Amino acid sequence: MKIAYVVTQFPPNISAGLGRYVEQMVPYLARDHRLAVFTLNDGRLPAHERDGAVTVHRPLGRLLGAVSGGRRLNRTRRAEFLLLTATVVLSNWRYFALLRRAGPGGRPDLVAVHDATNFLCGLLCHYVLRLPVVYHVHTAEYGAARHRDVADPLGVFAGLERWLGRIARRVVVPTPDMREELAAAGWDRAAIEVVSLGGTFERVLADPAFDRRELRARAMDLRARLGIPATAPVLLFVGRLDRQKGVHQLLAAMPEIVRALPDLRLVLVGEGDLAGVRRTVEESGLRGHVLASGEFVGRDELLRHYEMADACVFPSLFEPFGLVATEAMALARPTILGDGFSRVFLGDPARPAARFVRAADPGDIAAGVIEVMTDPELRRALAERGERFVRERLSWARAAGETLAVYQAAVRTSMGVSR
Repeated sequence: MKIAYVVTQFPPNISAGLGRYVEQMVPYLARDHRLAVFTLNDGRLPAHERDGAVTVHRPLGRLLGAVSGGRRLNRTRRAEFLLLTATVVLSNWRYFALLRRAGPGGRPDLVAVHDATNFLCGLLCHYVLRLPVVYHVHTAEYGAARHRDVADPLGVFAGLERWLGRIARRVVVPTPDMREELAAAGWDRAAIEVVSLGGTFERVLADPAFDRRELRARAMDLRARLGIPATAPVLLFVGRLDRQKGVHQLLAAMPEIVRALPDLRLVLVGEGDLAGVRRTVEESGLRGHVLASGEFVGRDELLRHYEMADACVFPSLFEPFGLVATEAMALARPTILGDGFSRVFLGDPARPAARFVRAADPGDIAAGVIEVMTDPELRRALAERGERFVRERLSWARAAGETLAVYQAAVRTSMGVSR
């Protein structure tokens, strides 16, 4: 099968969970199928390259490189989000032009579109090239989520997202919770397929060369570099610094947490509203208890952060899947999740793999954090159950196999063959 894969992030351009998803998924899809990846170019990457069964097309995007100055754009800032969106839409036209020039004989069997910002290529491939489209919804922040993190006052993206969902042969989502969100918003439930993801660090942990003792030593070096005393408990947050991810509610919970745990340090890893975070820290008297750089960190540095943590907290109001949960749990870090996460991460309710809290309630976040941080037996149990949950229940090989089954069903449907 020839698959056109339309996605904003592709290695080495990884700046969020979508990039990590693609990095893990594509090698499995390419084992027995040909992939043509269409993705963004900031002006510094090759326009075309091939690696085995994967051909990558990055139409030159010098405008993005010139305006951004070579730095990663912060999508939580409206001007930078609009620039990024404009670049994606322009690039989508270029993707479509490449596919149209390929002619009927060189066109793919199917077009896999990831997220609503790639709507233009998906719609043109459907209406002009008559190609079957599968739409991957990695976040429903535009049209379905109760808590949106991107302003869409005219409902433009919400409308485009629903339009793309209507014309797609299949819609792929990562959790049953997201399927229910979309169905409640009026999407066709029969067209929605649930494909759970794997864990971000699956390959790293399976590598015989992985050395946990070396990682622990590097984590101690990181702690010293951050100026955290060796005996101070560390609470880790990874994600965008914005409302959807629950960072402001977490900061509101911190005074109560610090009263119970005076030596605790909260480390925030991720891009976003760093100025707002620092302002809250100052106003709340949390200086010295909250550390935030406002930067996206690469895999190796992220591993050190997780290893340094005594527990992790991700109080998201809405989370389509939440690879950060798989990261923390895979490394046996006790994990506290907001109720915006899918309940699949609970595992066995009688022996939960994660501690859930009400994400909109700073008091409940504080209570959950204090309970976990002050109870060694609970931390041990959450660490063991979380690690087992990710190891036994989540797999990229399974996710790829289920994804390919969806693609094949979409192709058969487009040829008039029954499902």
